Amino acid sequence: MRTAWVMPGGSTFGAVQAGLATALFEAGVEPDLLIGTSAGSLNAAWLARDPSRRGASELRELWRTMRRSDIFPIQPSRIIAGKLGITNHLMASSGLARWVHRTLPYRTFEQAEIPLTVTATDVDTGAAVYFDQGPLLPALVASCSIPGLFPPLKVNDRWLVDGGAAAFMPISKAVELGAERVFVLPCGGDEPFSWQQPRRRGVGSVATVPAPLTPPRTVSGVNGAALGAAMLASARLDLQLNSTRCDLYVLPAPSTAGLSQYSFSHSAALIDASWRIAEAWYPRARPLAAGPVDSSGNPEQTQPPLATYS
Repeated sequence: MRTAWVMPGGSTFGAVQAGLATALFEAGVEPDLLIGTSAGSLNAAWLARDPSRRGASELRELWRTMRRSDIFPIQPSRIIAGKLGITNHLMASSGLARWVHRTLPYRTFEQAEIPLTVTATDVDTGAAVYFDQGPLLPALVASCSIPGLFPPLKVNDRWLVDGGAAAFMPISKAVELGAERVFVLPCGGDEPFSWQQPRRRGVGSVATVPAPLTPPRTVSGVNGAALGAAMLASARLDLQLNSTRCDLYVLPAPSTAGLSQYSFSHSAALIDASWRIAEAWYPRARPLAAGPVDSSGNPEQTQPPLATYS
């Protein structure tokens, strides 16, 4: 069966996919093609060059050595300009571009060992844009251009932003490309885990995730939460649509609730947790059944009616 790995976005939680990929390779599940969105596009690009256990090991090490200053450089003047509406972003994407150029060992889609597709979103039309040939760097930077945080990137006369807005979980694209079996590697799930929070002095404290849910406290936080909810709703529809078109699997993953999507301090813990979770899951893995599911592939439960107040 022609097998595709679909790798959605998730900012710094992309470390989860390094653990999930390791477990799949150990179980003998190898991709024939890779499709990535945002952080998932970076992981897909690295694995497409060496789709093996060795490539997964290198990917784990890459996530363990990432630093916030590499991807999210703090430039007060840009942040102020963005807050005042002078610019349409808070950070330059040049740091991300330099880091990808330095760490990725090839330059074009044609140099990948297996077919690779990277998604982005046309900010003017809202259409999904798929890259599978030509220069790799512009496609990856566009796919990772989080709206409001990074500026839109002009590629082939189109202004592009993060692929998650239009194709967060592009399973339909995988089926269109001939995939008969699809594994979705999310950047987060609902499996709880504990990790040691580092401190500058003394011993770190143990944090259990998920943390208690609280409403976002800022305008950008509310906007981000709303965009995330829209992407998850789209993912549920894509899962339901394609459960009858292919053998579709969604790997379980640790919850990232309460963690910062701009910090890499939890990367090692997320890698190890997702690796263990996927190892335990694979022997009993079954394709999704037809019907409504949540974004993790679990059958949706009937929701109780909303309370009314007088």
